[in-house]
This record gives sequence, C-alpha cells and structure tokens, in this order.
Amino acid sequence: MADFWRFENRTIIESMLVMRTALSVGSRASFLPAGTDLPVIKTPEGIPYIPGSSLKGVVRSYVERLLRTIDALGRKHQGQRLWACDPLNEQDRCVIATCGPSCEQCEDCRGNCCTNCSRCKRCITNRVTENGRISDQRLAHELWAQSCTVCRLFGSPWLASRVAFQDAHLVNAEAMLHLTEVRDGVGIDRDLGAAKTGIKYDFETVPAGARFGITIVVENAERWEIGLLLLALEAMDRAALPVGGKSTRGLGWGTLEDVRIKRIEAQHLLDWLAGTYTPAPLNAQELIAELTAVLQ
Repeated sequence: MADFWRFENRTIIESMLVMRTALSVGSRASFLPAGTDLPVIKTPEGIPYIPGSSLKGVVRSYVERLLRTIDALGRKHQGQRLWACDPLNEQDRCVIATCGPSCEQCEDCRGNCCTNCSRCKRCITNRVTENGRISDQRLAHELWAQSCTVCRLFGSPWLASRVAFQDAHLVNAEAMLHLTEVRDGVGIDRDLGAAKTGIKYDFETVPAGARFGITIVVENAERWEIGLLLLALEAMDRAALPVGGKSTRGLGWGTLEDVRIKRIEAQHLLDWLAGTYTPAPLNAQELIAELTAVLQ
C-alpha cells in the first residue's frame, strides 16, 4: 500500500508534445461579437494551452484499456490482480458509495450489517468507526485494498490521485505565424450520409507544429507503476494516442520529444529541496522493461 502520510519518492516526467496535426481543445462558447462557435481554451493573455485534466484523461483512459487486457490475460503482480474498474458506472466501480437500501440500516445496527461488505464506502466507514470516531488509517487501508489498480494511481472519489498533470503551455508561440485558425464544420445526416441542412458551425484549432511542454509529477509510486504511465506516453510518442477532440477527423495527433525522467527518494529529499542534489536521469525503456518483468 502506498503511504499517504509521508514522502517516499517523487518521479517527475517532462517532455515536449509536438503537434503533427491541428489541435482542438475546446473552451466554452465565445462571447466575442466575431467569435467562433467552439474556441480553443486560452490563458488570460490569449495563448492556447492544454489543460492538465485533458492530458490526465487521455493517459488514464489508455492505462485503463491496457490493464483490462492484462487482467484478461491473467497476468498479476506479486500475486495481486492488475485491473481497472469502470469509473463512469456507479455499480461497476471498484468502490461504490452505497450498496443499496439495506445499507441504510447501518446507522441503527452500528455497522453489524456491513461486516461482509467490502465494496461499499459507507459499509467500510461504519466498520472502521469506533466510539463515534473514524480511524483514518484503517479507512485508507480498506479503501486501498478494494480499489482497482487505476484508481490507486489516478485517484477516485475516495482516494487522492498520486499523479498530477500540469497544464501544458505553448512554448513556440513567437515562432508561429498564427496561434489559432478557424475551420468549418457541418452536422451529418446519419440516414443520408450527407451534410444536414441548417447545421453548420465553425471551430477553432491550434495549427500543426505547435509545441507544448508537458510535466507529470507522481508521488509515492513504485517503478513498475511509472512504467504503466510511460506505456501511455510511448503510444503518444508513436502518434497512436490523440489529444483533444475531433481526432476521428484528423485532429490532435502528435509525437513526444525529449522525454526526461528523474526520481527523488526519501533519503535525498532535503538535499533536493535545498538544491544540492541532482537525481540521475532514468531511462524510459528500462522502466517499461521493469513493468513487464514483474507481470507473472
């Protein structure tokens, strides 16, 4: 179980996302008189950027698909199942909020009806409550034990994420002829397979050639878990994992350049904070190889 109470290690992954096609990361509708229907998200200075939440969603979705394949193949890590729940379906989550009407009885029976329920957060909470006080350590341990591999790493309603994606800012704005461009779009009649009358819109994109700096910070993760993240970045590097919307019409495809990985262990924390310690760079392929080595 990862320790949420103290610093064990921190891994920082930095890279450059170079767009080979235009990018569409939408914001809310523009309120400008001549604004587009679907503008890209920008900083207060008007510079496009990719929100960290967009990058995290892309990487998490890929890791979920990867782990479902690993689980279907029966591969395990030290005898433990590697798997991904469905975070968008309440009943298919690894930990659910409540197990149904019967769970309402817990307030009266002081948790006795929840003894054998391991998936319900409410039952778990009742089980670790003594004399009206919740044992935070026991609660965290039980939630961790029940959570899937993805929720342990990326977080859930009950567990904090150990992976933080910073907003990816445009680094070559001055070298670009224009920061955005407007494209036309039309609604398609699914019966006729042609443009539907009266449904035309325009949307804004960031042109191909834009370069965005990516920084990912991972707390208290094992090296094989870093390998999982790097598999997703490897797919992005091969232009096999798009970012943003409208990828089926060619947008959002890019590659990664200059992937840099550094890891700070607990014994070097104070020196690193003081600026007197520089961690040695790690090799992405070696970390991925460590992941494949631990799968049984």
